[in-house]
Amino acid sequence: MTTLSFYRKLIGHREVTTRSAAQLSGMGMSTASMALRRLEVEGLVSRIKPGAWLVGTAATRPGALVSAAAHPYKAYLSGWSALRHHGRIQQLPRDFFGVTLGRPAKVELTGATIRLHHITPALFDGYTYEPSIEGLVASPEKAFFDVAYFSAMNRSRISGSLPETDLNGFRWSKLQAWLRLVPKGGTRTAVERGIQKMRARQSGSSK
Repeated sequence: MTTLSFYRKLIGHREVTTRSAAQLSGMGMSTASMALRRLEVEGLVSRIKPGAWLVGTAATRPGALVSAAAHPYKAYLSGWSALRHHGRIQQLPRDFFGVTLGRPAKVELTGATIRLHHITPALFDGYTYEPSIEGLVASPEKAFFDVAYFSAMNRSRISGSLPETDLNGFRWSKLQAWLRLVPKGGTRTAVERGIQKMRARQSGSSK
């Protein structure tokens, strides 16, 4: 089987393991492993960890990278990364901001840095699948909320400040709905204050 024929067997699968690639192509494990390394040299696949590969454009798409970094848990692009995706900020973030049900982590993949932040299941919401990034992305409101939330939690070393952000058309009722899902007490109060400060800071910068 030619390298191109092998690659065609993988198209349609955003992520494969060496074993699944062997099964898809009918090759043995060692042969599939060598074929994957040849595809990596040609820039058609990217190794994300031993025995696991991103196929095609997925290696350059933030949604796919965040998903791969958090595997086997779900994750979505959020924070300043999602706000940039939605055109709400102009500054290009250096790292990708991911929210996951798994453990927090800093992951290096295909030359990109993904920072994963753990959130409770009740707040794992406010995202949709976006084909252009090949993954899940938070709405502008949820991205804004997540920055305030993780800043208030004081575990992720996230500043509650954002670059100048376009808040035009923001649905603030959405943020209030998520805020009500935070248990009453110090954390909810801190998140609410964080949202208010961030909103006031952005309002002041737009004058």
